[in-house]
Amino acid sequence: MGLSLYAEIALTAATFAILFGYQVLNLVEAKRRPMSTSLGFNSRARDLWVRSVIRDKRDILAVQTLRNWTIAATFLASTAIVLALGFLSFALTSEGLSELAHKFNLFGSTNPTLLVAKALTSVNVFLFTFFNFTLAVRAYNHAAFLINVPEGEDAAINPDTVVGAINRGAHSYNLGMRGYYVAVPVTLWVLGPTWFFFSSLIVTYAVHRLEHKA
Repeated sequence: MGLSLYAEIALTAATFAILFGYQVLNLVEAKRRPMSTSLGFNSRARDLWVRSVIRDKRDILAVQTLRNWTIAATFLASTAIVLALGFLSFALTSEGLSELAHKFNLFGSTNPTLLVAKALTSVNVFLFTFFNFTLAVRAYNHAAFLINVPEGEDAAINPDTVVGAINRGAHSYNLGMRGYYVAVPVTLWVLGPTWFFFSSLIVTYAVHRLEHKA
């Protein structure tokens, strides 16, 4: 096994440890100190918003807000599937991959099979992103009906039910956004492990800053 392959393995392992390690640490912090992260803070804000909308009967505000969330999720889902198909088409053109790798790869393997595997990994990340945004659209559509049911009409439909539906949509939306964040270093991985490693550091730092501000 050549030096370039050793470098590829080492940098790739370190990068995946950074990307997935951060996600685990962030989830642990969100469980232990929810109000210190945007996940917990926004979840609490959604809870208060739903209860105030139902209490004050602000139906128009509820529908407009949910419509905006649905439009945003739909746009991001459409973008993700277009990017996934684009990268899939690019992955099937191994000549283009090899040319990119040889031009920009500082050190690391330029094996054609490995390059295709990298491109397909990027495709899977975008498909994961697309799937989560479609789940967000589904949850928001359900919530749009639930939030307008008169309070007390049915014991099974109450503010907790509505909050649960909206938070499921928000959870899927959050996973979709994380898919986009991870897609940046994974896409640059095609250019070489060095690009993969340093872009993951930049993205992780940026996401950390975003998720620790309300």
